[in-house]
Order: sequence, then structure tokens, then C-alpha cells
Amino acid sequence: MKKIHFANLNSLRFIAAFVVVIHHTEQIKFAKGLPNSWGTAVVPLLGRLSVDLFFVLSGFLITSLLFLEKDSVQGISIKNFIIRRLLRIWPLYFIIMIIGFFIMPLFPALEIGKPFINVDNELGFNSLLYVLFLPHVQLIAIGPILYCAQSWSIGIEEQFYVIWPFLVKKLNPRGLFKFIVAYIIGYFFLCFLITYVSHHYIMNNYISEDNLKKVEIFFRDVLKFDCLLIGGLFALLNNKIKEDSIFLSKYFQLFIYFLELVLVYSGSDFHSLSWEIHAILYGFIIINLVRTKSSIININYSVFDYLGKISYGIYMYHILVINIVITILYKYNLMLFAYPTIFILVILLSAISYKFIEGYFLQKKKYFSAISTG
Repeated sequence: MKKIHFANLNSLRFIAAFVVVIHHTEQIKFAKGLPNSWGTAVVPLLGRLSVDLFFVLSGFLITSLLFLEKDSVQGISIKNFIIRRLLRIWPLYFIIMIIGFFIMPLFPALEIGKPFINVDNELGFNSLLYVLFLPHVQLIAIGPILYCAQSWSIGIEEQFYVIWPFLVKKLNPRGLFKFIVAYIIGYFFLCFLITYVSHHYIMNNYISEDNLKKVEIFFRDVLKFDCLLIGGLFALLNNKIKEDSIFLSKYFQLFIYFLELVLVYSGSDFHSLSWEIHAILYGFIIINLVRTKSSIININYSVFDYLGKISYGIYMYHILVINIVITILYKYNLMLFAYPTIFILVILLSAISYKFIEGYFLQKKKYFSAISTG
């Protein structure tokens, strides 16, 4: 079995998960009516950008590994790829669904009001959408479910994983490049068309403003295939650029990091194009981080690398930990210890899950792998 390791990316994945924890901690404090930083522009923005970074990372890694498999064994086993994804994603996804749908509602003291909904109100429909891996549709159509709302991104990735290996198997790099560019152009046109038509119908009283907002949010902020594809695009670029490329130079890296900081600080949305602009910057950051000889930043430390490995658990369990910790600490006037307690417990829970739950399925995953990742 061919082995491959992308330096720094596990650590980058942990940093993204770390920021998402901060994002949801402040959101839950806001929802509970506690002192919070949710009203600032940076905290909500950083959380959304961290999920975009997850998407770009996934697109980069999956595309890179599919091409390595295609080259090493002269083809791609779609069946094995799907099985590997199921073994990696499904266990925690359904554990969180069971916790959010059936266990935590038994503890009314931990309930939170808006924006979270009462899952029991439309339990059948909510359950169906989650079982069909459409949590992103449920999120916009009905509303976020406490402990499960973060799963919306898993639904997007699952749909991507069903389609993408077929395209990588069928198309050469040039063909994939054309597909990605065509999709992004078509996606922008579709968003513009939906907005234009919807506003026209609002003016004629055919559609409510609330429904228009839901449609626009779904296509503009939730349907993140473009970020996944941008990650795939940079996987193709990573195989083409030489070590002396300007894209790997020290000055270009400084420019990219500085530009990202400026864009985050400014909070500009570029008329709803900001996610794609950030995704492109993330792509350049990723291809530089994996080139350790020329990268100006090194985050490839064993502790961060391990935390990156358990970051899926951190992402899935963190809202459960946040709500329980904040509820208890606020009751005893100990909110000063909220963040250290949250991070310690969510890491501990994720480590236990990785060893005793995910580890079992990850061992099974090896039987369906042509490439070993480290």
C-alpha cells in the first residue's frame, strides 16, 4: 500500500475546529442571554470561514488521494471510495443525530430558544431529512436543531463524495479543470438568476420575503460545492507547480497571509463573493503548507497533528459540551472557566471517541484503501 502524508494539514484542520468551537460558544451564550461577543463582526465571520476552510481542505485531500490511487493502481474503485467515506463519516453522524433527536430533549433544563427549534415539532420530517443526509436542507427549510446543526456541512460533503470520484475517474486533469471553472461560472449565474427572479416575484406578491431569504441563503451561504471544487482545483495545481514557482515564494506567501488577515478584519462580503475569494486564498495557503521546504510557517507539531486527527469528533461533539458546560458554570457563577473547561472536555471526549468508536471503523477502512494516509 502506497503511503502519503500531507504535512501541516492535520494541524490546520485542528485550528479550523478550534475557531468553530469559539464561534458556537459565543452563539450559545447569546442564545441563552448571557454576556457574549456574538454581536461583533469577527466571531460569526470566523466560524463560517473555518467551515469553508474545512471544505477546501476536503476537496484538496480527496482529489489528491483519488489521483494518487488512479496513478498507483491504474484506476479508482468507486465502491471502495464510498465505503471508506461511510466508515469515516457515518458513525459520528448518526451518534450525534441520536443524541440531538432522542437523548438531549429528555433534559429540558438544557434547552435553548431561538434560533434553535424544538425537534419534536416535526420529528418525522426532520428525521427523514437527516437520514437522507440532507441536514443542510433541514437547516434552512425548518431551522437548526441543537447539537445537530453543525451536521449541515456533512450533508454537503456526502453529496460531493457521491459525484466527485466518478468525475476524477473519467476526466483527466485538464477536463477536471474545465469542469470546475464551468461549475463555478454556472453557480454564480444561478445565484444571480435566483435572486433576480425571486425579487421579481416578491414585487408581484408571488413569494414571501422570508422564503426568498431562505432560498438566497441556501444557494449563497450553504451550498458550498464551489469551495470543495476550489480545493480540488488546488490539488491539480499542486501537482503542476515547480519548487521555484512564484506561488511558493516567501513574498507571495506573506502577501497571501496578509491579505487574508485584512479581509477577515474588514469583514467585506464583496457582494456575496467573499466565500470564494477566501477559498482561493486557503488553496494557496494549503499548497504552501504541504511544501515544508519553502513554507514560511510550520505548524506540523505532534500535538496539533493528533488534535487534527480527532478534529471530526471535536466538530461533531463540541456543541453538546458547550451547552452543558455553560449551563453548569453559569449556575455557579464560574463562567471565567468556561473556555478552558470546554476545550479540555471536548478534546477528551473526541479522543475517547476516536480510540474506542472511530478507531474500530478506521481499521475496517484500511481494507478498502489503496493509499495509506498519515
